[in-house]
Order: sequence, then C-alpha cells, then structure tokens
Amino acid sequence: MANFVETEIENRDFGKIARVTVNNQRKLNTLNSTVISELDATFDQLGKQPDIAAVILTGAGEKAFVGGADIGEMATLNPETARTFITNMHHVCQKVRFLQVPVIARVNGYSLGAGMELAASCDMIVACKKAVFGMPEVRIGVPSVIDAALLPSIIGVNRARDLVLTGRTWTAQEAYEAGLVQRLCENDKLDSEVETVLEEILISGREAIKIQKQLCNDWENSPLATGIQLGIDAFSNAFTTNEPQTMMQQFLNRER
Repeated sequence: MANFVETEIENRDFGKIARVTVNNQRKLNTLNSTVISELDATFDQLGKQPDIAAVILTGAGEKAFVGGADIGEMATLNPETARTFITNMHHVCQKVRFLQVPVIARVNGYSLGAGMELAASCDMIVACKKAVFGMPEVRIGVPSVIDAALLPSIIGVNRARDLVLTGRTWTAQEAYEAGLVQRLCENDKLDSEVETVLEEILISGREAIKIQKQLCNDWENSPLATGIQLGIDAFSNAFTTNEPQTMMQQFLNRER
C-alpha cells in the first residue's frame, strides 16, 4: 500500500533537517483519514528524535501544499464519524504546533481549509507568489473549525471572519500583507527562501530554540503577567546547559 506521507532526513553540521511531504497529488494533496493518520504517526516519530533541528512541511508537486480535507470522504460522514475525523485532524495540527523544534510550511500552491489550518499551525510560512489560501468550508456546508481558531490572533478578528464567512480565497500577496505568510518569494525561489530560513535557525543555539518555541506556545495561552514570568523561568532554565556560556564566549572572541 502506498504511503501518502514521505519523510526525508538530511544531516547538517548543526543537526538534522526533516522534510515531510504530503504526496496525494492526484487529489491536490488533500487529507483523508489515511493521510491524517500517516501525518500523525510521522510527527509522533519526529517528536522522539532529539537530533532533529527543524522540519519542513510541504506538498508534493507544483500545484498544492494541501488542498483541504477530502470532500469525497467527508460526504459520507455522520455526526459521530465527523467528530472522529475532525478530532484526528486537530491532533495533527497540535503535534505540529507543539513539536519541540521549528516547523516551516513550504507553501507551493493551494493551501485551503485543513491545508490552511495545517500551515497556520507551523511556526512560519514560506510561500511562493502562486500560492492560494482560503477557508472555503462554508461553501460545502460545514464550518471552518479546529485550528482555524488560530487565525484571529494571526490575521485579526475581522479578517478571519471575512475568510471563514465568505469562503473566498487570498492570493499569496494578500496572505503576506495580512501576516499569515512570513516570507514571500518568486515561484522559482521557494527552495532558496526556505534554505535561508533554515540557515537562520541553525546558527542559533539548539536548546535555546527549543526553549523559545515552548515559550512562544506558552505566550499564546497565557495572560501577559504569566507570560513574563514564564520568560524569566525560561531564561533561567537556559543556563542549566553550557550552551549560553559556549555561544557567548564565541561571540566575545569574535568581537576581540
């Protein structure tokens, strides 16, 4: 049986990079229960590998990142199976969001519905100019749910309402201007732009990056005063390893 999720591990000087590709090209890399299960298992495994420094998540081919959830399967759902289907999809988004290392969405085309939710769950989105974003679920009779709940804090409350209530799509430029996309590039520069982001991550302290990602997640779910205290704790915890002293000394030596 064919696998719909492919993982490649690349060794770098400062750690390993995992490239996770959803390969369901015949259906614009849409997510059915099998693909969702494979993604869940993939991020489970990545979470158990301490030598992974960063993850790239993308879709196979040139047309789509993830074109959404599989409408053919959704058309067969009832209230009970619908709850299971969408809960399983949320588990994948949650594992991406809370993986201990940065996850970069490499958006090479359509990123719709569950695909946009999956991209929004990543730490940053790198998109080429032909990418298209949208939350069209209301046009097929269901609401946008689960990790669409991230959108108001990312793009603003009314922009999120606009997307989910109209089902319209955004160009990559619109998504960039709204703050959903962090890096926008020409279509033929997508891989080089992703590489730039990777290089920026890899020159930083591995433990510091892990602590920082955890703190970013904590900030999203904490009031301001709590977030500040968590930051104090995180700063202190960074000194439980020799990484700060080592990297600071390297910086001071360069200055001299």
